[in-house]
Amino acid sequence: MAYAKGYDVSDFQSGIPGDAEFVFIKATEGGRTGQSGYTDKLADARGRGLVVGHYHFLHAENPVDGEIEHFCRVVGQVPAGELLVLDFEPYGQSVADGDATAAKNQWLAAVKQRYPDHLVGLYTNRDYWFRTDDNAGDFLWIADYVSPGSPRVQASWRFHQYSDDPLDADVFNGSLDELRAWAGSGQAPAPDTPAPTPTPNPTPSVPDWPGLQLVSRDQWGARAWREPNGSIPYAGARAGVKVHYLGTRYAFDTHDTCPAYVRRLQASHMNDDGWSDIGYSFVVCEHGFVYEGRGLNRRNSANGDVPLNEAHYAVCGLVGSSGSTEPTPEQLNGLRDAIEYCEQQGPAGPEIKGHQDGYSTDCPGPALYAWVRSGAPRPSGTVVTPPSEPAPQPDPTPARYQSSVGGLSYGYGAHGPQVTIVGEALVAANFGSHYTQGPGPDWTDADTLNYADYQRSLGYSGGDADGVPGEASLRRLLGGAVPLAEVSKSRVVAAARQDPDAAQGATTYPDDVYTVEQALRAEGLLDGQWVDGSFGTSTIDAYAALQRRYGYSGQQADGIPGIDSLTRLGQAHGFTVTG
Repeated sequence: MAYAKGYDVSDFQSGIPGDAEFVFIKATEGGRTGQSGYTDKLADARGRGLVVGHYHFLHAENPVDGEIEHFCRVVGQVPAGELLVLDFEPYGQSVADGDATAAKNQWLAAVKQRYPDHLVGLYTNRDYWFRTDDNAGDFLWIADYVSPGSPRVQASWRFHQYSDDPLDADVFNGSLDELRAWAGSGQAPAPDTPAPTPTPNPTPSVPDWPGLQLVSRDQWGARAWREPNGSIPYAGARAGVKVHYLGTRYAFDTHDTCPAYVRRLQASHMNDDGWSDIGYSFVVCEHGFVYEGRGLNRRNSANGDVPLNEAHYAVCGLVGSSGSTEPTPEQLNGLRDAIEYCEQQGPAGPEIKGHQDGYSTDCPGPALYAWVRSGAPRPSGTVVTPPSEPAPQPDPTPARYQSSVGGLSYGYGAHGPQVTIVGEALVAANFGSHYTQGPGPDWTDADTLNYADYQRSLGYSGGDADGVPGEASLRRLLGGAVPLAEVSKSRVVAAARQDPDAAQGATTYPDDVYTVEQALRAEGLLDGQWVDGSFGTSTIDAYAALQRRYGYSGQQADGIPGIDSLTRLGQAHGFTVTG
């Protein structure tokens, strides 16, 4: 087979080889680093008529939002037919495989949302391909230094990097003409995979259907919504339900992967779109389970604008615009369950519409929209089996999972100074009735029950008042700042130099300072009223006293943290220190 030949280049290479038919050009790395030669190489590649790709090297330990913004800002508007790629090989980065995978998936989804008409893919090597969750976005570019076109992976691949000596050399799985046609189409079917046969009303594989299988927010691990917008109730009755799809690539998978996908969907809506919660009222997976989003009482944000959101519930089927584009029989039953649940419990009127009805969009895609227009029927032959016994009552056991805020764990089984801090704050706020003894460093059911009381006092309910802290409620409890697992010495020093001369209570880096102040309080050097995230004069005096306790004197005990004293303080009180 005659493969199209290409290279990937960064600032380590002076230019693009003359025999290149395509080229991937490094645009950015991390949250700030650019490539000084990117613009010139891009102009050269376009002038020579090469197929062009732009890539970003991920630092998975960074906040992903910043890396996405940096890449999109640098590449700007991208002409049709050019590719976007994430370079994913986080060796030496202080991040677990699962967290790195989540960062990778968030980047791919967000960039695809920014550039919906372009193919967005993944570059990685065999090691990380086997360690990740095998999501490559629209295409896989695999590095494996063997014969060109023979990478040792089972997955479909589009590009193969087969050598890095003297340059990173690549081939496309097809000819140059095929590459141009594929890149220009903006579509990403798997190579050699026939398009699925449209079956909007398929015959169900299991005609007996158990009825509504509702997964609560608590059960799928939802984050708490943001106040105040996340708790806006509907102002009046809903006329019915609008059906949505994802509008991005999606691939059906085993049911145990669905809760994680719904969590990623919520994170995308909250982190990328800036919404106060997942946008949908309910989400239905390909297995027919109905995931509670904003639910029956809180106004959705998916239908387009406030009047549209007020008029209808928003129910999304996990169906893609590419990949898995046809709803399964189970999914159609689940969508019907969700619609009937909204009608009976919402209550909602009888209207069943698509997102595109009244709003300019392709959603919910051709298959689901055809189903909606046919009346949203259950698949032919479905028999809904009524429950044989009453629905089980909620488990009275307090929630026993953990959340992470600032790199620290909260929830049953968590341990550390941050647990004591929360317990003491709950008692101070009169939410300590479940303690039989004072708060301590081990999170128990008593902490969960007390925190649930506090969440309900803020207006949370259901799974959002299960006693496991979210960032929004935790900041409110602690007065704005939260403790961190890792403190930046440069940030603390900047705050120590700026906060004392600013207005009373000014905060430069409140979370870092708050973590240090809590440690100074535990050392008996700072009164609790000054633990506020502001490195003011009281904190300066307390830190100077700590420095003297450590044996420093003179200018070395001026209250401005040094790396040695700060590291010793962190070792004693559970945080690490960076430069």
